[in-house]
Amino acid sequence: MKTWIKVLTVLAMALSLIACGKKEVEKKEIVVWETMDVNDRKAFVNIVDEFMKENPSIKISVTHYEGEQLRVNFQNATLAGQGPDIIYAPNDTIGIFTVSDLIKPVDEIVSKEFLNSIDPAALESGAISGVYYQIPAIRGNQIALLYNKNMVKEAPKNWDEFLKVASKFQKVDKNNPENSTYGLLYLEKEPYWFIGWYNGFGGKVMNDKYEPTLNNDAMVKALQFVYDIRNKYNLGEAGMDYDMSAEMFKQGKTAFTLNGPWSWNDYVKAGIDLGITPMVMPEGRNAVFYSATKGYSISNELPEDKYEDVNKFFEFIFMPENNAKFALAQSQIPTVIAARDLEEIKGNALIQSSIATVKDTTHMPIVAEMRAIWDGMRPNLEAVINGQMTPKEAAAKMQQDAEAGIKAIRGE
Repeated sequence: MKTWIKVLTVLAMALSLIACGKKEVEKKEIVVWETMDVNDRKAFVNIVDEFMKENPSIKISVTHYEGEQLRVNFQNATLAGQGPDIIYAPNDTIGIFTVSDLIKPVDEIVSKEFLNSIDPAALESGAISGVYYQIPAIRGNQIALLYNKNMVKEAPKNWDEFLKVASKFQKVDKNNPENSTYGLLYLEKEPYWFIGWYNGFGGKVMNDKYEPTLNNDAMVKALQFVYDIRNKYNLGEAGMDYDMSAEMFKQGKTAFTLNGPWSWNDYVKAGIDLGITPMVMPEGRNAVFYSATKGYSISNELPEDKYEDVNKFFEFIFMPENNAKFALAQSQIPTVIAARDLEEIKGNALIQSSIATVKDTTHMPIVAEMRAIWDGMRPNLEAVINGQMTPKEAAAKMQQDAEAGIKAIRGE
C-alpha cells in the first residue's frame, strides 16, 4: 500500500513539474497588422521568424491588409477592443489615427537612445506638432524621372534638353499601336504625381493652420503645365495611366517615365538599363515631389505587460543588418543611420539613387486634413486634363472642395 502511495506521489510531482514547464514556455503574443507589398512582406516574415527563434517565449502574429482595408479594420477593431498591438502602414495614415486617438506617441514605449539611431528626417515624416507617432522602417516613396539609357545618353539638365530628347522618341502610330514609341508616359491623373509640378512652381498645399492653399498662381501654372504636356509639347497619350506607362517602359518603347522606388527593381529585372534623376521643368525649375515613410505605429490599447517584449521586437527588426534587408527588398532607403554604412547598401545602385533623389523632395503632410486636399485635387485635375475646365477655374474649385472637406473632417 505504501509503495502505491509513493508511486502516486511521484506521478503527482511529475505532472506538477510538467504543468509548471508548460507555464514557463507559454508564449506572449504580439499582433502585427501590415500593408506591405510582396517583396517587403517576404523579407519581413523572414526577419520575424529569426526573431521568434531567438525569443521562443514571444509569438509574433502577422496579418496582411490592403491600405484602406487596414485603416478601416484597425479603427473598427480597436474601438471594439480587438485591434492589433502594432500596425505597419504609410505615414499618411497617422493623421486619421491620431484624430481617432488610436495610436500613441512612440517614445512612450521605446527609448530616446533607440530613436537616436533613426534618421531624424525619417522620424520627422511621422510627426505631428513635434510628437512622433511612427517608427519609420523605410524612407522614400518619391517620384523621380526614369530614363532608358539605351535611348537617352545622359540625364537632361533642363526642360529644353528634356523636350528635345523626348520629342525625338514621340512617334504614335494610331493605325498600328504596337509600332508606337513615346517620349514620356506617366500617371497624369494622380495627385501624388501632380503634386511635384505644384510644389515645383512654388506651391504649398496648406498653411500652418492646416488650411488649404490651392487657389494661387502656382496651381494655375501647374495645371497649365500638366495640360501642356500633351496638348502643347505633344508628349504621352490620352488616357495614359500607371499600367500603360510601366509596361511601355519595360518594353523599351518609352524614353522617360515617372515612378517611385517601389518600381525600379522591376524595370531592371525587365532588362532596362535604368537611369534615375530629378524631374526638370520649365523656368529652370525642378519638380518637387513628396517623400514619405512607411513604418510601425503602436496601438493606444497596447497592454503594459507587453511593453518589454515590443521593445525587444523593435530592437531586433531595427538592427542595422535587418533594416538593410528590409530596405533592399524594395529599393527604399533604410532609416537606421548605421544601416546606410553597410556595404550592401553603399553598393546598391538603386538605393543610392533613392538617397540622391530624395534630396529634391519635401515631406508629405500627414495631418487628417490632407485627405481633403487629395479629394479636392483629384476630380479638378482630371477635368483640366480632359479639357473640361480651365486651370484658373480648377484651382478655385480645388480650394472650395478642400475647404468643404476639411470642415467635414473637423466636424464644423
